[in-house]
Amino acid sequence: MPSHSPRRKPLSTLLAVLLLAILPAASWLSAADFAHEESDLPVDPNVRYGKLDNGVRYALLKNTEPRERTALRLLVETGSLQENENQRGLAHFLEHMAFNGTENYAPDTLIEFFQRMGMSFGADTNAFTSFDRTVYMIDLPDSTAAHLTEGLQVFRDYAGGMLFLPEEIDKERGIILSEKRTRDSVEWRSFVAELDFLYGDTRLAHRLPIGTEEVLSTANRDVFVDYYNTWYRPERMTVVAVGDFDIDQVESEITAAFSDLSARGPARNDPPTDHVQSIEGLRVLHHYESEAGNVAVGIQTAVPFAEEPDTARNRLKDLPRDIALGMLNRRLAELAKQEGAPFSGGYAGAGSFYKISDTGSIELRALTGTWKEALKVAENELRRALQFGFQEPELREVIAGMRNGLEQAVRRAPTRRSPQLAMGVLSAVADETVFTTPQTDYDLVTPALDQITIDLCNAAFRELWSVPHRYVTVVGNTGADQPAEPELEIAELFSTAQAVVLDPPAQIEEVAFAYTDFGPAGEIFSRDHVADLDITLVEFANRVKLNIKQTDFSAESISMSVRIGTGQLSEPTADQPGLSVYASNTFTLGGLGAHSSDELRRILAGRNVGVGFGIGTDAFQLSGATTPDDLLLQLQLAAAYLVDPGFRPEADRQMRKGIEQYYTQLAHVPQGPLQTEVPRLLANGDMRFGLPPQDVLDQRTLDEARAWLTPELQHGAIEIALVGDLDVEAAIEAVAATFGALPTRGAKPLLYERRQVSFPEPFEKDYTVPTEIPKGVVSIYWPTTDGKDVHVARRLNVLANILGDRMRKKIREELGGSYSPSAGSNTSDTFDDYGTINAYIVVDPPDAARLAAATRELAAELAAHGTNDDELQRALQPILTSLREGERTNGYWLGAVLVSAQEFPQRMDWARSRYSDNQAITVAEINKLAAAYLGNDRAFQVIVLPE
Repeated sequence: MPSHSPRRKPLSTLLAVLLLAILPAASWLSAADFAHEESDLPVDPNVRYGKLDNGVRYALLKNTEPRERTALRLLVETGSLQENENQRGLAHFLEHMAFNGTENYAPDTLIEFFQRMGMSFGADTNAFTSFDRTVYMIDLPDSTAAHLTEGLQVFRDYAGGMLFLPEEIDKERGIILSEKRTRDSVEWRSFVAELDFLYGDTRLAHRLPIGTEEVLSTANRDVFVDYYNTWYRPERMTVVAVGDFDIDQVESEITAAFSDLSARGPARNDPPTDHVQSIEGLRVLHHYESEAGNVAVGIQTAVPFAEEPDTARNRLKDLPRDIALGMLNRRLAELAKQEGAPFSGGYAGAGSFYKISDTGSIELRALTGTWKEALKVAENELRRALQFGFQEPELREVIAGMRNGLEQAVRRAPTRRSPQLAMGVLSAVADETVFTTPQTDYDLVTPALDQITIDLCNAAFRELWSVPHRYVTVVGNTGADQPAEPELEIAELFSTAQAVVLDPPAQIEEVAFAYTDFGPAGEIFSRDHVADLDITLVEFANRVKLNIKQTDFSAESISMSVRIGTGQLSEPTADQPGLSVYASNTFTLGGLGAHSSDELRRILAGRNVGVGFGIGTDAFQLSGATTPDDLLLQLQLAAAYLVDPGFRPEADRQMRKGIEQYYTQLAHVPQGPLQTEVPRLLANGDMRFGLPPQDVLDQRTLDEARAWLTPELQHGAIEIALVGDLDVEAAIEAVAATFGALPTRGAKPLLYERRQVSFPEPFEKDYTVPTEIPKGVVSIYWPTTDGKDVHVARRLNVLANILGDRMRKKIREELGGSYSPSAGSNTSDTFDDYGTINAYIVVDPPDAARLAAATRELAAELAAHGTNDDELQRALQPILTSLREGERTNGYWLGAVLVSAQEFPQRMDWARSRYSDNQAITVAEINKLAAAYLGNDRAFQVIVLPE
């Protein structure tokens, strides 16, 4: 139940500009119930809008993905902005209280009620609070009349039936304060500092949804009730339902559930809308965070928000500006890779922030020692674009990407998923915009793209930055030696940068893709069709294996996986520890032999291709997503990474800048040791586990990566998986022309000795980290076994869910000790007899030992006395719901079945038994595993606290 406090909303992408960012004017608002009633934009005709006599609105949309499921949303148009001074944080606190006792659901029963329905707390039922809205979410496990009635009854209780029992308020205080602690971070504190700098004279800067500790600790029931009765009013509520249902039935159910809802107190006017004040000249913010991994240097503008209705004209008017910003972002990406670049990445954008301001911004991320140079680059590159403008190849690249995005949205519209559609409809209602179809967006924007010119983009970009002021922000770890007046130093640095005489940007040379011919197409050696799973298995004469499944889950979408060689099993850890971390973070950054990564981006603009690289425990993996039209190009690109990887020096430069920032951050957060040393300790010192020390990683080189990867890429076994909206025969032909044309691959070695990993004797280990953030973590591990026996692995997963639910009840609800305690099972498919159940808690440091002991006691109790049928079913039913839904996703079929179906044919049996085997899990089986693995004498305990 997070409290959302979004940052600025930079709207430099097409979809953000056209679909999400238009905020109507208060002066334009009328008696219309929905924005489309007074707009020239055609609303999606499939959405049924309505309003009850008491003012409750609703929006309903029939949608069949996922099958037989329904996404329900309740929008209450009130948030932290409506709070009085003595209510700061109560909008969010009240959202929590919806789960702690209502007219029809007694305290401590609602979550278990959801679990028995087949819904998990967090994934299927949740809520969030922002400055201007509170949203409750329920994703029903099916669309039966009974479950629709129940879901709407829950919403009706949220809307008008919360009890606010004093004892429940007091119990929840600790959870809210724990959430506040959990969300506290360097990033959060930096955001708050920037918010105060830019908007400190507005109400919004003093109404963060998480609230103040004083109010959260002391507010009594009357203050909650006052907020609830004042702002939870029928006319502020909208019910959104999207799913596989009878729309007339749902409309009738909403009418029955909400028609008797009435206001419980007098209305109040919303607080007046603040606007940022116009300024001239330079304003500077320096915010020092010693624990930050980098320094963010920014240049911004902020002018009073211009209120406009959502119309066709207003959706198009900023298109040239945002294309210009897209071109600038591509320049920044290329500059960051150059030798000596003082920054690792950057972003430019424009948009609005909660009807307070319209903004423009450029921000670069730099290391502690290079932030001054980065500030100069930010000023110079912004001014270079203003002075010399952009080039035609840059324009073509950005427009090609935008046009492709619009086309793909149209093609994929029939298989959009209900939860995302529900939030889209809800956001349109809350933001008073028109919920249009992808086809409407395409028809509106593509003609405009045809008319865009460099001159239009340059003019719009210059207009954005034509205001007579600049906000300059330097936020992060700027070094231990701080000047007495850092803002004065920053102002001087900025003035010096402004005096630099600039040269125009270099002219861009356009080239063609160099990897289209891999030789004669490969011949098929064998082909088999697995009828019950509708999977086609192919092996080519060169021993490349291919697994294909055609699906209709996601229109125009194909997912790809290419497994190569042996992965970490062959990593040379004896003399090159950390090489897999280094190689996985440099490989694609190095581009190809004929093209840098930036050239590839430009060449492939407007095409649906891209390749990611990862190093798994037993294979290297190329992954990507594409469309039927671009499948051949996607495979050409992937094959090119095998035959001619670039290993360019800019990859090493980018990786080192990123890694230095990441390790700096890890050194100051309690999660750091859990990612670095602890995994290695649990594996008895095996260097393949956890992140290596930074000084070890710093020794790795591109030459080492090339020496390890090249033989594997050229000769290692290959297994390809393709799943999605594809033609099987066309896919086989495309693979034959690329991977099938490669030289013959070798057999995959077993490497039995490298699969052996062992646990040490159980230990308790305490760490401290230097940080001002007052939170710690407790992580407890119980060794289990590997995942090769899926029957056991499934039951370990259920056992972990039961432990996690007991932690929720004890650690969160009873003790109020942690916002989101969790437990999970991780069983290895590679390493023999290696797996863990892990319990994880973010804690108040003085509570760490107590909560660690309580968690171990919960596990020991489960080991000694087992579970019961109700607890089992509450853990199991959400899993069964997830299994039903997952079966209609490309992600499941790719990752769980096809990815290595020929190397591990048992994966196909796992697919056949996944539902029935989970459904058959018994209390006795869970109790046996609990007794075997969760004993207190087997636990590894790690506590990490601030120094």
